[in-house]
Amino acid sequence: MNDVLRIRRPRPRTIIGALVVLLALAAGLIGWRLYHRLTTNTVIAYLPTANALYAGDKVQIMGVRVGSVDNIEPAGDKMKVTFHYDNKYKVPANASAVVVNPTLVASRSIQLEPPYKGGPVLGNNAVIPIERTQVPTEWDELRESVANIISKLGPTPEQPKGPFGEAIESFADGLSGKGKQINTTLNSLSRSLTALNEGRGDFFAVIRSLAQFVNALHKDDRQFVALNTNLAQFTDKLTRSDRDLADAIQQFDSLLSTLRPFLAKNREVLAHDIDNLADLTTTLVQPDPLNGLETALHVLPTLETNLSQIYHPSHGAVMSIPAIPNFANPMQFVCSMIQAGSRLGYQESAELCAQYLAPILDAIKFNYLPFGLNAFSTAEALPKEIAYSEPRLQPPNGYKDTTVPGIWVPDTPLSHRNTQPGWVVAPGMQGTQVGPAT
Repeated sequence: MNDVLRIRRPRPRTIIGALVVLLALAAGLIGWRLYHRLTTNTVIAYLPTANALYAGDKVQIMGVRVGSVDNIEPAGDKMKVTFHYDNKYKVPANASAVVVNPTLVASRSIQLEPPYKGGPVLGNNAVIPIERTQVPTEWDELRESVANIISKLGPTPEQPKGPFGEAIESFADGLSGKGKQINTTLNSLSRSLTALNEGRGDFFAVIRSLAQFVNALHKDDRQFVALNTNLAQFTDKLTRSDRDLADAIQQFDSLLSTLRPFLAKNREVLAHDIDNLADLTTTLVQPDPLNGLETALHVLPTLETNLSQIYHPSHGAVMSIPAIPNFANPMQFVCSMIQAGSRLGYQESAELCAQYLAPILDAIKFNYLPFGLNAFSTAEALPKEIAYSEPRLQPPNGYKDTTVPGIWVPDTPLSHRNTQPGWVVAPGMQGTQVGPAT
């Protein structure tokens, strides 16, 4: 008997194991619910109806499932639908909930639109009002609408023929006796369509050209707006300056009155000058003078720039060296020309040139001329290139420096050193003894 009781009595290990399993299941359930709340957003939407929509149906964004329906319950004259979606997907704060029905027999789903493109997002426990929800039209509603339209178009005691019958009768009365005109119109339309079909290549070419023109206008819309603005400003200025324009026209008229006698008096001289100018322009447009003029216009700016950069006032010197080309080796220069000009015996001509002219040509060999251009060179500086150690030493307007700092003379072409009458001294240097030749 004791053995039987000992067998039926639960062991402590079994009880502890069962408790551990129950605690693990409870912890897993609680963890799953916490994870679900942390990773999803719950939204409540109020729909007019919720036909064929059930708990567990899909919640989609652009056709991709992101959640599911949790609960559906009535709320007065509308339906309260609670659903959730993964919070890693962003939904606009003003999103709409649309019930979509892909087919007649498939279950429905909720579509959140529009897709998120920036701005506030729909938060957790948000509410979508009935104004931002849509449901598909039911078959019964569509059938009732069609039946209602047919009944209203059908005959009634007040209108035995009905609105539709009266419209057909009026249409028949309007076309009565106009068969020939209709036939002519249809024939003309057929010929027009035939002509259009035959010339469809040109027609579509015109359409493409118009499309290109419109695209060009669209690309340059800013330029057209600017042109329109400029024209508006121009016309506005003309409107405001109409008196000035009238005065200018009147003055131009008086100028023409003065110019007319002058032209009449000097007609022959002007005709002669114009003829000479025509001869000059005719000569200039000939190939050789024109090439020379083009060469001069091409070379003269570079020559003028080089000449302006030859003299450097800061150094008081000419910053160039005259050079004569081909005199570094005059024998090769002269004898090669003789060899090139000789047709027969050109080799012998070159050898004779080198034999007889070598002493002379070697004697005049040079790279640069044996004289310089800077016979007298001194350092000069422009006024803007001088930096004074003290501001009081800078000469005032109308005066210039001398060889003694702080002694100024009038700035004239003839003034030199301090021998010019009217020389002055800088502040703080009064009493300075200066010799007459300083």
